[in-house]
Order: sequence, then C-alpha cells, then structure tokens
Amino acid sequence: MCWNEHVSLNTFLFSSFVLLLIIYNNEYTKYKIQQLNNPYIYIFLASFISMQLIEFFIWRNINNKVYNNIFSIFGILLILIQPVASLMILKNTQLRNLLIMIYLFFVIPFSIYKFSTKHIHSVVSKQGHLNWKFFGPNPFTFLFWLFWLFFLLFVFFYEKIWFGIIFGIVSLLVVVVNFINDGSAASIWCWVVNIIMIYYSFYLLIYLPFLEKSHI
Repeated sequence: MCWNEHVSLNTFLFSSFVLLLIIYNNEYTKYKIQQLNNPYIYIFLASFISMQLIEFFIWRNINNKVYNNIFSIFGILLILIQPVASLMILKNTQLRNLLIMIYLFFVIPFSIYKFSTKHIHSVVSKQGHLNWKFFGPNPFTFLFWLFWLFFLLFVFFYEKIWFGIIFGIVSLLVVVVNFINDGSAASIWCWVVNIIMIYYSFYLLIYLPFLEKSHI
C-alpha cells in the first residue's frame, strides 16, 4: 500500500494513463506490446491499479470508522478477486476452470468466516503504510498469502509471461520481508504497480521509437 492519500491517488492516475496508453498502442499504432495484448491482462492490471484508488479513500477516511470499514472491505474483496482475474489469462480453459474452482472452494468459506468474525478496518502500521485488519499476523495468514500468490502468479509461469514472473518475484520478496516485520503485505501494490508502469511507459514512449530510428 502507498504511504499517503496523495501517493495513492497519483499512482492510480499515472498507472491508469499508462494502461490506457498500452491499450491504445496495441489497438491503433505500430508501437505494440504483444505480450500484454490480451483483454484479460488489461483487467488483471486494472485490478491492481484500482487498489490505489481504494487506498486513497481509505487514507482520506482513516479516522472515520464507517467509511474506513466500507473501503477496507472493498479492498479485501478486490484482493481476493485478483487471482481469478489472473487465472482468466490462461489459454487452457480446462485448466483455468479447474484452478478457479479450487481457489474459490477454499477462499469463499475462508472469507465468510473472516467477514463474520472480524471487524474489517485499516490502520497505519509502524512502517507508515496501511495495514488491513483482516488476515491477522499469524502463521496461518502467511500460508494464506502463499496460497493466494500461487494462484495469482501461476499463469505467468505457465504461459511464460515475463513481466508477471518479475512481478511475482518482487511481490513474494515484499510479502515475506514485511510479514516478518509487521504482519502485513506493506506497500506491495504501490511499489509493483509503479515499477511496472514506469517500465512500460519508458518502453512505449522512448525505447520502441528509438529502436525504430536506429533501424532506419
């Protein structure tokens, strides 16, 4: 999560612009990123970008118990949906449907239990980022994050989508290090979304045009 409402909003606006730029270029120009030329990949990226908008509203309402609870629930639901958005990228529909069923078989009862037994809200952690009070700092939570990451990242290794593999390695490191520190996933969405979108904006606006000129 980002460090304050301004960083969250700026990340959302910047990343949304870059995603629209990617979609526009893949559709209408010769500067294409073929690896991302898939509607389901756009949806997957949008799910992470949208998290920044939710975090913006959480930061704005961090001291308002009602809105803090509402936007924290939105954030948790989006997190739980992200592996499904990721698995939709799989070209093997039989495998895709099987993995989605397995994921939902475990996640739906887990979510129902958590939503019915915990007050969902967010606080500012000692590291200065948002800490969602949903999972709780315990070994079972760490296993859940590994379970979540497996389904989130499976498609990228299976389909050999390199941006996703890099994303996965960075995500895993951030989750492990920060879970050890304060039992949260820290600024994983903020860091990863910014890094990926800065890279693709550079790739589209500078690298591809420069590469074309060098071949003239």
